[in-house]
Amino acid sequence: MMRRGSVVVAAAISIASPVMLTPVAQADGSSGTAPIDLITGRGFVWVGTFANSTALDIRLDPSTNLPGTEIDWDQRFDLQNSKRFRMDAVWRFSPKHHLRLLYTDYSQTDRTTLDTEVQWGDDIFPVNAQVTGTLGFEVIEAAYEYAFVASERAEVAGSIGLHYTTLEARLAATVTSPTTGARTIGGPRSVEAPLPVVGVRGMWRLGEKVYLDAQAQYFSLAIDDIKGSLYNYRAALVWQPTRRVGVGLGYDAFGVDVDLRQDDFRGKVDWVYRGPQAFVSVAF
Repeated sequence: MMRRGSVVVAAAISIASPVMLTPVAQADGSSGTAPIDLITGRGFVWVGTFANSTALDIRLDPSTNLPGTEIDWDQRFDLQNSKRFRMDAVWRFSPKHHLRLLYTDYSQTDRTTLDTEVQWGDDIFPVNAQVTGTLGFEVIEAAYEYAFVASERAEVAGSIGLHYTTLEARLAATVTSPTTGARTIGGPRSVEAPLPVVGVRGMWRLGEKVYLDAQAQYFSLAIDDIKGSLYNYRAALVWQPTRRVGVGLGYDAFGVDVDLRQDDFRGKVDWVYRGPQAFVSVAF
């Protein structure tokens, strides 16, 4: 799963690197030391982490097409111990036409003792089983933006793109019975849900070195063996005290709800997280 994320991060760095190595000329011909404008500059990359509340419910149905057990994953496996990473990047290849990238990774492994029986696909986990739960959740998005408002103090752009969500969940336990002895049950199941997405993003200058950025995205789709919807709402304040590097604080709310009938995954994923973020901003 991390290979896709590495490609996205490398792409963002490659967009920024050629420009970051060259001093930006000012109107008088000098390179200057004033902060690069986040609204009128070529673009920016934001990299950070977040601490938030989550709600993740996963259901993996057996081959009989009967519903499996819906697992409240964050309650059973304490998602507060997860690894959280997010990167956002905007490249303005012209004042009104932009490329925007998003990558986020949310992963975790923990153990728990079941207090109820759990049906996970064709496996049944008995009460008191010691279960290891492994979760990997990646979101990759690439979108085209058109700025219908573009001035020195504000930018508002509409976007259309593809939101690619990958979730891999694994339950595993060793159980013992008089007939079969000790054996390992469970295993990984993965979901890959490409969903088109539309949205709007705005950035406003609040002061010489302070900016407000806000973004909203939504889409719903029902086609063939995938039925799903997603949303992402985000607002952030960025302070840029140096020429290229700044810091930011934001609030993000993300949700994806997908029903699938695929060979590897037949079931449902309902994932929501929301909370504060902290990140480093690099302008180019």
